Amino acid sequence: MKRPVCTIIILTCFLVSGFAFEVKSFDRAETSKIGNVSGRTIPESLFQEAFSGYINSRLEKKNIEIIISKFTVTGNKMLPAGEVSLKIFPKEREEQLSGHVRLTAIVSIDNVPRTEVTLSGWIDVFDSVVCASRRLNKGKIITSDDIYLAKKNISRLHPNILTDMDQAVGLMLKHDVMENDCLKDNMLQKATIVKRGDMVTILAELGGIRVTAPGRILEKGCLGEYIRVQNAVSKKNINARVINDSTVMVDF
Repeated sequence: MKRPVCTIIILTCFLVSGFAFEVKSFDRAETSKIGNVSGRTIPESLFQEAFSGYINSRLEKKNIEIIISKFTVTGNKMLPAGEVSLKIFPKEREEQLSGHVRLTAIVSIDNVPRTEVTLSGWIDVFDSVVCASRRLNKGKIITSDDIYLAKKNISRLHPNILTDMDQAVGLMLKHDVMENDCLKDNMLQKATIVKRGDMVTILAELGGIRVTAPGRILEKGCLGEYIRVQNAVSKKNINARVINDSTVMVDF
């Protein structure tokens, strides 16, 4: 019984006193062995297999489909006999995993680097994207009923397309969106749900015990943001996280 009583006392003192609480390249390379060669060039199919393996290893999400087309190999030379291994890494500074992709492969024989080969191809990636389930007007705060997931070729869509519904729910539209349109992150912004002067409940929880106190918002805030709130009892200011339009929470 002592611990819950102590916890209640701590939380109550906190809320009443208004105590301010602050919540304090080659490294991407992959090596693969592709068997032995004997005085010949490496078959293009083995390079393509390594190319595909690299792309798949970088796409962490499940249920993604990729199609490789227009694959080419540049610099494939005659090699001496021995065991072949490839070290593959991005050719560009910014790694690209869809659309036109270029990779560099260092070809080694018996662990001795022999030549550098350029691999390129067009990657079509089919992934689930967020679409509007109906016409949505500017200023609408997105709910799960307003959107759905559809599998599309993201290689031919805007790079800022959303692929997770959680990326959109709770945000506000900057402009109108038509039914079945794909949503992009630049279409959305955080929605202000509390503003200066609003009265809210300040909530504090610890060890399964919760204590509340009335509070007044001192600055506008969006869902999940930390803002300044005045404890209406103690008149002290604290930092709290916006939970909804009527509740803020102090995190321990």
